[in-house]
Amino acid sequence: MSRLFNQFRRRLLPKNRFTRYLLYTIGEIIIVIIGILLALQVDTWNTQRESREEAQVFLKQLKNEFVANRKQLVQKVVLRDRALQSARELLRFVDGTSEYNTPSQVDSLLAVALPVYTFDPSLGVLNQLTSTDKLTLMRNEVLNDSLSKWNSMIQDFKEDEDMYNSYNHNYFRPFLYKNYNARNIINSRIRHKVINEILLSSPEKVNDEIGFSRLPVGPDVLKNSTEFENYLAFVVSWLALINTQSKGILNYIDAVLEIIDGELDSE
Repeated sequence: MSRLFNQFRRRLLPKNRFTRYLLYTIGEIIIVIIGILLALQVDTWNTQRESREEAQVFLKQLKNEFVANRKQLVQKVVLRDRALQSARELLRFVDGTSEYNTPSQVDSLLAVALPVYTFDPSLGVLNQLTSTDKLTLMRNEVLNDSLSKWNSMIQDFKEDEDMYNSYNHNYFRPFLYKNYNARNIINSRIRHKVINEILLSSPEKVNDEIGFSRLPVGPDVLKNSTEFENYLAFVVSWLALINTQSKGILNYIDAVLEIIDGELDSE
């Protein structure tokens, strides 16, 4: 470019000095403008490249977070489903149609039906994106829209979990503590390692048996109790509701992961 401009300038030397000066000045201005435009374009390219690289980092972190959350939720669904089946079997016991009628069998069913399993998702990466306005890096509008719904969806879900947790601890358990052998239920839970799957480490610390009561209460006390039947009905209802909601969240997570994978593959 500079060489061409010098050649053009030499051709103008014989002409009027003012004209030469004017054209020379205009030429230099054009060169400066072109240089500025090129510099701005290069800066834009660099900014766009850095934004794409940053978006890729966040997408990979988001994927890891959602994969971990999905794994935890699947585990909780399985455990709740097991509790739900035990609660249904206890209703059949009350109805007199269950094959599980001995004290040890009823204790085992209660040991499985009683625990409360809650979903505790990791929200670190998504909260970081939201709090720093980094969601704009996600160029996929469908992904942005889905991510913006996550916190409110989990909040609604946790409200139902909290209500069942409160019901379980404030009504169902106190009834059993008062009318049945809680020690036998706990020992059955320990013996059958009911909560092993949700312990992250050292399950042996809570799996030392405490023995069975020498003053056992027969399961007929429960079979002939309308109050127990009512509590069980609510337990079944709550567990079924929460697991249905959980499966909806799993579908949502799968959809988000599919979009993220598509974004990662497109780069």
